[in-house]
Amino acid sequence: MDDYTREMMDLKTLVTRTLEKKGVLAKIRAELRASVFEAIEEEDRVIEKEEGLPPALLGSCNDRAKQLHASPLGRLLTALICEYLDWAQLNHTLKVYLPECNLQKDSLKAELEVFSGKSGYDLNRNGNSGPVLLDVLEGFLKFDVS
Repeated sequence: MDDYTREMMDLKTLVTRTLEKKGVLAKIRAELRASVFEAIEEEDRVIEKEEGLPPALLGSCNDRAKQLHASPLGRLLTALICEYLDWAQLNHTLKVYLPECNLQKDSLKAELEVFSGKSGYDLNRNGNSGPVLLDVLEGFLKFDVS
């Protein structure tokens, strides 16, 4: 290996380590995955609309997950997961999760509103509180320990 090649390898290693330490590389990878997923999803919609073929990617959950998503508790679970991803600003993960489960973000908000109505939970609580899922877990653990 000549000096130039060795220097380039060292520079590549240095840049990679620096980007990993700053969390930039993970963000770039997540954004790339989400963009690829969105492109495939978009193409699936075009094919479904133009040719009437079932989408290859949309609704790709296994049967067990589809059954869970069809139940009221399964829809609530999915809504809580999505609300957490949104709260944590894991937007790229959410962009992959929703179409992979063949779910619409707006329908999940309705699930949380139903939960709020049944449980008396205030979805519009003030402050820098955590995600709803955290409150649900804390409530369960308090009830379970008592």
